[in-house]
Formats: sequence, C-alpha cells, structure tokens
Amino acid sequence: MHVTRVAPVAGVAIAHEVTGHIRLEQRDPVQWDGTDATEPPLVIRHEIGDARPAGMQPVLTVPPWCTFHIDRAGEPASLFHGMFGEVDRLLTTVIPGSLYRVRYATAPRDPVITLQPELTAYSFALAARGTGLIAHACAFITASGEGVLCPGVSGTGKTTLARLLGAVDPPLQVLTDDRAIVTLTSEGVQLWGSPWPGAAGIGGTASAPLTTVIFIRQALSLGRRAVSPREAFRRIVNTLSMPLWEPARCGHALEIVDAIVSRARSIELAYPPTEDAARWLASEVESGASAGVE
Repeated sequence: MHVTRVAPVAGVAIAHEVTGHIRLEQRDPVQWDGTDATEPPLVIRHEIGDARPAGMQPVLTVPPWCTFHIDRAGEPASLFHGMFGEVDRLLTTVIPGSLYRVRYATAPRDPVITLQPELTAYSFALAARGTGLIAHACAFITASGEGVLCPGVSGTGKTTLARLLGAVDPPLQVLTDDRAIVTLTSEGVQLWGSPWPGAAGIGGTASAPLTTVIFIRQALSLGRRAVSPREAFRRIVNTLSMPLWEPARCGHALEIVDAIVSRARSIELAYPPTEDAARWLASEVESGASAGVE
C-alpha cells in the first residue's frame, strides 16, 4: 500500500491509501503547508473493485460529473462518471467522518486526479462531524485580523478580486480564490483557506474569525448597501456545500449557515475591477460600513 498525505485542511489531515495498479496524479502546484492538526484525520482508500452503486438510492445528479446516492446504512456515496477517458469511480462511506473508499471499475491507465473524490470525501466528513462547510468563495484576512468571506457562483469575480487584493500595497492575506472552509465551534465561526484553488492558484493556510460576508458585484462605480440576515441566508446557502444528498444532516449545516449570517455582518459591495477599488473594499470592511448605497 502506498500512502499520499495532504497537510491538514482546517485542522483535518488527509491521507490517500492506494492499493493495486493505481497511480495518483501529482497535486496542483499550490504551496500548501497546512494548518495545525486539531481534528481526527480523514482517510481516503483507493482500490480496484465493483464501482456499481448496487442497492443504493440515487438522490442528486450533477450532470455530467457525478450522481450522489444513499447506501443501505443511510450514508452518502458518489458515483463519478468516466469523463475525458477516466473510468467510473464509486466513493462510499466506510466509517462516517473518518474513512471513505474509492473503487475503480478497472485499473486506470493514467494517473488519477484526486480533486473530485478528495473534495467530496472532505464534504462528507464535515457533514458527518457537523463541524463545517466548504464555501465557493474568495476569502481574505484584513490588516486588523478580520476574516472576510466573499461567496459567489462562477463568474461573479472571485478570482479577479483575489488577484487584486494580493496586489494592493501592502497586500492583504488572501486565503483562497475559490474554496474556503467555514467551521463552527463553541468559540464562534472560523474562516480557513484550502488547498483547492481556482484559476488564481491561491491556497492560504491561515485562518481568522469570520466577521464579514461581502456579496461582490462588478460595476462601473463604487457602491455599498447593507444586506439583511434573511437575504444573506438566501444568497449564501447556494454557495455552500450543503449536504443535499444527505437530508438527515442538513439540520447541522443549516445551523452553521444561521451562525454565519447572525454573527457576521453582511454587505453588498459594487466596484470596478481595479486595485483602487480593492483597497476601497478592504477599507469598507475595516470601517465596518454597512450604510446604504452612496
């Protein structure tokens, strides 16, 4: 057995255990030194075997990539459809929150890209533990140490904003341009970077208390407006890895969303894609501005 280790993500170390004639592709070229290991590790075991979801109930299809299922024990699974010459792979739960298995229908000819099963297993584990969610977002830390989450679907300008924030003088500490981790503990909501970057290739290992949620919108001029917790809940929930494949655990996930919108201030900022606008955006967070549009 060969083991490939990933430094802790939000306190959770990841280990890929590989058996049989399976090779894992080298990870994306992002510098990822990881966080401190504060939680039990996550193990993902790769092996050749039956990749059919026999006896499982399909609950959610994400065409053309995968179909989520629930197994006989009520635990999640995901069938990744063979794309771009890949073979079908079935990710199943062995020990909820701790151990997951990826079975390949046949031995892959080329090295396996681990991004899909790794992200999915991590999402499954967070849901099983009830500790956090993955956010489709840009995230950064202000000069005063505030964690800022800028959620959005593809095309909202997350990567552009991340690049601009890293280019201002002095540069801000950008955690990610695509996938942030949000965890909930007795001490509050914490924001983390991840080793799964977007086009900007940013993977910051720091973390900070989440104090601000910014809904970003590119425009010709600067503008801001307050966002109510109700509106923030509706808008942010669509950008989080909610366990829709696992309704029994949606309750914990909704508690995390509620904590985000009730404890962090939410604003919408409109701006042109310039470094001056990025500096303005950061200053709006520092000042705690939440007035109407100017």
